[in-house]
Amino acid sequence: MSQNWQQPQQPGGYPQQQTGYPQQPAAPQPGYGYPQGQQAPQPQPQFGGGFPPPAPQVGRQGNPLAAVGAAVMAALVGALAYAFLLSALADTDKNPPEVTKFAYAGVALGALVGFVVAKLGGRNVALWVVGAALALGAVFLGELYGYAMIMNDAASNYVADLGSAAASAKIPSANEIFFEHFGDLFDSWKEDADAITWIFLILSPVAAASTAFRISNR
Repeated sequence: MSQNWQQPQQPGGYPQQQTGYPQQPAAPQPGYGYPQGQQAPQPQPQFGGGFPPPAPQVGRQGNPLAAVGAAVMAALVGALAYAFLLSALADTDKNPPEVTKFAYAGVALGALVGFVVAKLGGRNVALWVVGAALALGAVFLGELYGYAMIMNDAASNYVADLGSAAASAKIPSANEIFFEHFGDLFDSWKEDADAITWIFLILSPVAAASTAFRISNR
């Protein structure tokens, strides 16, 4: 007695449908392997907030030509102010005149030049050196021109004490003493210079460089 032939079952209990055509692979789902409706994760920025890191800060750039020009003007003005102060503090009624040194005049002049250099030149070490040299020259010129003014004032007082006998005497001006008799003026200043004078000359460029350094690093 024959038994009815049954189609073999696929695992799971469902019969395999015969279509006569080979099965095609399933089309890929959208999202590169992710279910439909779900997007593939996007690459996240490496830095918080999605912004690149700030560029490293560098020293403030300035105008070297403007800084040097302004520093020269400041040195000349400071030298004249130093000379007038030196002449005002001197006692020209005595013979020889008594010169009083102002303790912080050289330091103040150097700080002025250093401030101008730093404000206009930025963080530039070469300009600091230029400012120190200008401060040193300003104090030196201020000392010499101040002595020229003192010598002119002392000569005027001496002629006034002589009265009418020396009324016709020609007294050289401070400019004539400074420009026409600079060698004699320098020799007189060098003989009268003391330790305080040389300390002022040294402190002026130091004050200029230190002031420029502090201003540039603020």
